[in-house]
Amino acid sequence: MKTTALFVVAGIAAAASAQGVMTISWTMSDTGNGDGILEAGETGVATLWALMEPGATGFAGSIYDLNGDARYADGTHTFDNYLDDLTNDGTDQGNGHVTGIESFQLPAAFNPNFDGSNPIALGQLTYTPNSYAAGVATFSTENHLNFDVYTDDFGTSVSYTGVVTPGAFTIIPAPASMALLGLGGLVAGRRRR
Repeated sequence: MKTTALFVVAGIAAAASAQGVMTISWTMSDTGNGDGILEAGETGVATLWALMEPGATGFAGSIYDLNGDARYADGTHTFDNYLDDLTNDGTDQGNGHVTGIESFQLPAAFNPNFDGSNPIALGQLTYTPNSYAAGVATFSTENHLNFDVYTDDFGTSVSYTGVVTPGAFTIIPAPASMALLGLGGLVAGRRRR
């Protein structure tokens, strides 16, 4: 009898601690041909996604910062938080870094606009470099306080393990600039001979 009771309790504990993985990642595009490679005059567009595996009723929330490297900081940025309930777009630090972004939504039973998509789009970053010299601007969400997922329509939630993948824009000079660089190399090569 005692052995059976122990197995039942152990089974409940295992079910309570079982969790999934929420992968936070970006898809890259731009205002030119959409390839995410920024040429002169183009603005980068990156969409932030949360993929919950195994599936659940839907995304509940996360609080995080948005930070980038020096090349990313050397540009203009905006971040649009897609979720409308209980959200905060964070505090812009003036260098493209944003702290304390809150992406939350109320559960489906209380939220007529509940988005049960999986993956779900959390927001969109736009970025325009100050210089179109060749390089890479890398950015990511950081310091996540939670990766909460609803398991039913009425607000029961669990925390998933988070996996955060950075995003990056490749910046290249305009084709005309590349041609000039190539001609410069040819001239330099002839002078050496």
